[in-house]
Amino acid sequence: MSQTYFQSKELFYTRLRVPKDEAYFVYFTFESNEGLCFYSTVDDSLKGAYRDIDVKCPIEFREKLKDLIARLQTEIRLDVLHEEVLKDS
Repeated sequence: MSQTYFQSKELFYTRLRVPKDEAYFVYFTFESNEGLCFYSTVDDSLKGAYRDIDVKCPIEFREKLKDLIARLQTEIRLDVLHEEVLKDS
């Protein structure tokens, strides 16, 4: 059994890149999966034709989030730029 956030104080972090005109679908999907993750758009990406989105979730939701991202990748162009486990302070 994997550890929970309360045991480990770990978060799963990923940065995604999506075309600007597809970002709304990613935001909508994350919102409709309430409680799975939290996200924010990287300010530097607001000037481009894409949106970089930082996404974090409790460590125990990592596989659910990765499955959701994989499902999104079958529907839209979505690149995973970075993944890591962070120690929350």
